[in-house]
Amino acid sequence: MSRTMKKKARAALDYPDTWASRAKHSAYRTAGRVGPMAGMARDSAIGMAGNARDYAGTARDVATSRLEDARYWAAPRLDHAAVSFEEQIAPRVAAIMAEMARRIDPAPPIIRRRTRMPLMVLMGGLAMGAIGFALYKRNARQWADTMSETKDAVRGKVEHVRHRAQQAGETMEQKAEEMQNRMS
Repeated sequence: MSRTMKKKARAALDYPDTWASRAKHSAYRTAGRVGPMAGMARDSAIGMAGNARDYAGTARDVATSRLEDARYWAAPRLDHAAVSFEEQIAPRVAAIMAEMARRIDPAPPIIRRRTRMPLMVLMGGLAMGAIGFALYKRNARQWADTMSETKDAVRGKVEHVRHRAQQAGETMEQKAEEMQNRMS
């Protein structure tokens, strides 16, 4: 069994001398062919570099003119966008930022509505109480007047009834005396 066939041993490549001399000879031959081709490649690369330099100059000129055309096209559009932003979006953004600044301000806010509201409720309650008191007094006065009128009316009736009772009593006395005089 050869050394390369063993499973656990490293493979060692042993070339015979004839193979090494063949490889060396092949390398010399290839170098002989490649050398002139490298020279031609160098000359071709120098020529291409000159062409590339010319193309780069042309590309630079074309790019410069295209860039200038793009600037002419974009300048009015950017100006219009700036004006639109300034007139429409900037006030909204400024209002939002002002509102946010007001919200995060650590100073206590001056809220006039909340301080006036309880005062207004208190004043309204006092006004309603005063109106109620005035109405109560007026009704009480009217009730007192009605009661005094009723008292006077009742007194008049009582006097009338008393007078009628006296008359009836006197009439009865007279009739009783007459009857007594007739019977006696």
